[in-house]
Amino acid sequence: MKRWLHAILLILLIVILSSCGKKAPLEDLTIALILGIDLDDENHLAFYEVDPVFGEGAKNESYEVKAKTIRDSRRLFDALTTGEVSAGKIQVLLLGKRVLQHGDWFPILDTVYRNPTFSMSTRVVTVDGPVSEVIFYNPEEKHQLSLHLKAVIDKNYDRTRAVKGTLQELHREIYEKGITPFISEVKIAKNLELTGMSLLDDKGKYAQFLNVPESSLLLMLQNKKRHEITLTIPVLPNEDEKNIFHKNEISFAASRVKTKIKSGYKQNKFHFDINVKMTINIVERLFPEEKLNKDQLTKEVEKELKKQIDDLMKKIQKKKIDPIGLGLYARAYHYSQYKKVEKNWGKALAESDVNVSVKVDINSNGAVEQ
Repeated sequence: MKRWLHAILLILLIVILSSCGKKAPLEDLTIALILGIDLDDENHLAFYEVDPVFGEGAKNESYEVKAKTIRDSRRLFDALTTGEVSAGKIQVLLLGKRVLQHGDWFPILDTVYRNPTFSMSTRVVTVDGPVSEVIFYNPEEKHQLSLHLKAVIDKNYDRTRAVKGTLQELHREIYEKGITPFISEVKIAKNLELTGMSLLDDKGKYAQFLNVPESSLLLMLQNKKRHEITLTIPVLPNEDEKNIFHKNEISFAASRVKTKIKSGYKQNKFHFDINVKMTINIVERLFPEEKLNKDQLTKEVEKELKKQIDDLMKKIQKKKIDPIGLGLYARAYHYSQYKKVEKNWGKALAESDVNVSVKVDINSNGAVEQ
C-alpha cells in the first residue's frame, strides 16, 4: 500500500513541477509558420515571416524586416505582431537564390539548430526570384500559404519529383563529405509552382538547377523512388519539322525501379558502374504501334533513358558536385584512395569514369491498342 501511495505522490509531484515553467497563453502568441531569408539589391539580409490569422475568411499576416541575424530579426517581428513570436511551429524555411549564391551562408542558420524548440522536420525550399513574391502570395482560393506550400512539396515528393529537404537532412548533407546538398525549388509565375531542384556544392553554394524530369532521374539514381515515376520521352526522330503534336513521344509509369552502383579504382581514378532496372507500363503513345514493335520500343526507351542519365551525370561532374552520393561508395569500398581526395571529392568525381546501363521491361501497353 505504501508503494502505491509513494508512486501516486511521485506522479503528482512530476505533474506539478512540469507545470511550473513559464508559459505564455495561446492568445498572447504569434505562431510563425513560414520563415524566409533573402538578400536585397544591396546584399543586405532581409527576413520574412508568415503568421496565420484564425477565423472565418481570415488570411495570413506577412512581415518583412531587415536584420543581421535570424535571432536579431525576432525582436523586430515582435514589434510588428500582436503577440510574442513563437518559432516552434515553422513548417517551411524559404531561402532566396541570391543567398545560396554565396558559399558562406549556412552559418546564419546557427540559431535554428541551436534552438531545441525549432522543428528539424521543417522543409527547406529554394525560391527562384525574390522571397517576398512567395511570402506575399495570397490567392483568394488558398487561405493558408504554409499549408499550400507544404502540400506542393509533399505531393511532388510522393510522386518522386521533389525532396522534402528537411533541416535535419540539410545539416547532414552539408557536413557529409561523400554527398552534396539538394533541395526543392519553387517560383511564382502566375501561381506558386515547383520548378525542380537546386543542387549545391560542398560549401552549400548554388551550383546547378534541375528541372522536374531531371529531378526524377536523380531521385531514381538515389533509389528514392516513392510511388510510380511517370516520364515522357522521345523515341522516334521528328518526321514533321514543326512537330506540333509531338507524335514521337511516349509516356510511361515506372512501377519498379532498382539502381545498383558498383565502384572501382584503377589508373589513379575512380570508376562507377550505374545499373538501372525498371518495369514500366505504357500510359501514352502518340505514334502507331506498327512503327515499333515491343522489342524495338524497349531498346529505344533504354537508349533514351541512358542518354538522359548520361547528360545528367555530365552536368554533375562539370559542376564538381555529388548529389547522388557516389562518394559514400568510394569511401565504403576504397577507403584509403578516398581519404586522399576527401577534401576535394568534387574534383575527383569530375575526373572519374561513370558508365550507365539501363534495362527496361515493358509490363503493359495499356488497355487500348492503336
